[in-house]
Amino acid sequence: MNEQITHPSPEMLKAYQPLDRLDEVQRELLARSLHIHSAGKGTTLIHEGDSAHFSLYLLDGRLRLTSADGRVSEVDSSTPQSRSPIANLIPRRYTVEAMTTVDYLMVDGGLLEALMSGESEGFTATEIPTPSGPYDQTTTENNLTNALLQDLEKDQLVLPSLPDVAIRLGRAMRDENTNARKLANVIQTDPAITTKLIRAANSPLYAGVTPVDSCATAIIRLGADTTHKLVLTFALRELFNTRSSVLKHQMHQLWVHSVKVSAVSFVLAKITDEFNPEHALLAGLLHDIGKVAILSYAERFPEVANDDEKLEQVMSDMREPIGSAILRSWGFIEDLILVAEEAENWLRTHDGAADYADR
Repeated sequence: MNEQITHPSPEMLKAYQPLDRLDEVQRELLARSLHIHSAGKGTTLIHEGDSAHFSLYLLDGRLRLTSADGRVSEVDSSTPQSRSPIANLIPRRYTVEAMTTVDYLMVDGGLLEALMSGESEGFTATEIPTPSGPYDQTTTENNLTNALLQDLEKDQLVLPSLPDVAIRLGRAMRDENTNARKLANVIQTDPAITTKLIRAANSPLYAGVTPVDSCATAIIRLGADTTHKLVLTFALRELFNTRSSVLKHQMHQLWVHSVKVSAVSFVLAKITDEFNPEHALLAGLLHDIGKVAILSYAERFPEVANDDEKLEQVMSDMREPIGSAILRSWGFIEDLILVAEEAENWLRTHDGAADYADR
């Protein structure tokens, strides 16, 4: 059975150092990227000498720290000591063992450094449950796959983050007192998306008798739900970018493919009248989102980035677990996560009515 993922709240993170120095948006990003781990008594969480770059935070329970020379100390979640990272020097100078059942967080060191320096735009880390079944050894034929597998197993995979305007709009959508003006105030922080939203409201698909000329009026015409999905769609374009000149073509082709699938999904939803067209469009854009993270990793592996066949094999092998993990970390609903998991399953069968993964 898969582990139930529980994310910490931004307020919970504020109690720990140096996470208390992050601003509200940064803590929101970080909270979405983490999940709370549990371990039983006797479990070793850190080995002395380990050089993995992460911070361990104790949420509940008690830990034993044993140094190389045999000195022993304890940390209880009720003490001030637990508000700082546990055994954080690298290489680790202590073996850390659970004395009771414990709940804890593992925060990727690179992510935390980026957040603290304000350079986190575009990427965040998420902790991904290890896939339920073993990977075939043939998928480990190159260094890129090995790196992805190792980071999956260590819950340290670095993945794209949802653009800031989309995060803040989603938060505003959850507010019972929200209205078109409040939503417009969020969207207007991104002039490009504002322009696209007004243009969409004036398109033949949504146009009324008179044209709209403001973001708030566009939201009223489109409705809050359609507005949210369109903003997500516009914002996702930012993620399909790479610093690598070698991979620019691959990333561009991935975006073109995603747009084509989203357009077909939108039209099918309109024709069948059984699905929400905007939701189908968003599903089409997201179905290969795992490949964005894989291409970002490929920047560090030129021997794979320069070999289209090897790169395509890695993306085929890894797109499903990584894609579903990204959407879970973003807090997306299950039907979109299912699309990322089942998009390449051409022989898929299931009970009940057709769903978005069938589109």
